[in-house]
Amino acid sequence: MGNRPSTQTQSVAAIGNQTSSTHRSVASTGVHHFRIKGHSVIAGSHEPITSKPFRVGGYEWTIRYYPNGADADAEAEAGGQHVSVLLCQNSPGDVPVTATFSFSCLQQDPASPTTAEEKNKLCSYTGDFSSEKSEWGPVKFMSKADLAASGCLKDDCLVIKCAVEVVTKGLTHDDDHQHGAVVVVPPSDLTRDLGSLLASGHATDITVEIGEAKKFRAHRCVLAARSPVLRALLCGKRSSVCIKDVDASAFEILLHYMYHDDLPMPMRDACRKEMADMAQRVIVAADRYGMGRLKLMCESKLSKMLDVDTVCSILDFADRHDCAQLRNCCFEYMLKDRKRLKDIANTQGFKKLNQNCLSIACEMLLKAL
Repeated sequence: MGNRPSTQTQSVAAIGNQTSSTHRSVASTGVHHFRIKGHSVIAGSHEPITSKPFRVGGYEWTIRYYPNGADADAEAEAGGQHVSVLLCQNSPGDVPVTATFSFSCLQQDPASPTTAEEKNKLCSYTGDFSSEKSEWGPVKFMSKADLAASGCLKDDCLVIKCAVEVVTKGLTHDDDHQHGAVVVVPPSDLTRDLGSLLASGHATDITVEIGEAKKFRAHRCVLAARSPVLRALLCGKRSSVCIKDVDASAFEILLHYMYHDDLPMPMRDACRKEMADMAQRVIVAADRYGMGRLKLMCESKLSKMLDVDTVCSILDFADRHDCAQLRNCCFEYMLKDRKRLKDIANTQGFKKLNQNCLSIACEMLLKAL
């Protein structure tokens, strides 16, 4: 009996360590009415019309209306006969946010201005919003002919209703709380607040001069925290710094990234050629100022734009600027399909690549074997 465990000890040993966890999903809903007055004025525009930001589920959203369609290639084939409406998450992160949403046009009742009939209401549409894809929605929302006949353009004003539902999810250990109720914490507002600080110019303490072309007011501490090269340039109490190795438009994107941790919306929405040119300029600048993540974001943009006509020039650029992942993407795209490789070999870009970059041609040949 001397070494026999007590009854109490045996009971504890049998039970062991019991824990539990709970997965909670919280749905948040919201509705935004986007009024577009003077619709006939913007009917011929290819630029999107953007609503004011609104918040649902702790995230900030905007509606983007394209009077001539959001997909330039598809609309070119269709003669630009449709309007597009997209839901866009502002300042998206790497973790996807799932939202279910619907769009409809509102037809005002002349007899009762406070009521409206919904036209062309779509079934719920679900998208995963992230930095990879921050906007979702129907590219062919409504044909222009149907819109004109719908009665939704009363007094040259179009009203778009957007209903959004965001589900936030979380896994918690039940030991962390004993009362069942959990406070849902919204995502960080840091990048939005920093962006507002830049836009307002409040408390700026440094001027960045881009040659003689443009001057930018900024905050020394933000620039120093985001770029090791700028941190070295801003040592001491100097009130301005002159940069001559980056053009103004590329530096403006660097500055936006330093405050927002994301690419600016115009760059995300630019046409393919404009996007490719700007992405390459930003890659050079980001590499020069030690902003590796921004460089990779632009590399990712270029990797999604590869086609038979552009892959060789992008591969040449990737090789010259040490973009290893982009370089591998180009090789994979070229070698994945023999017919595609044959088409690429007949382009001027391939001939130029073969003449100027023999090492790349040899490496590609070895990969093909």
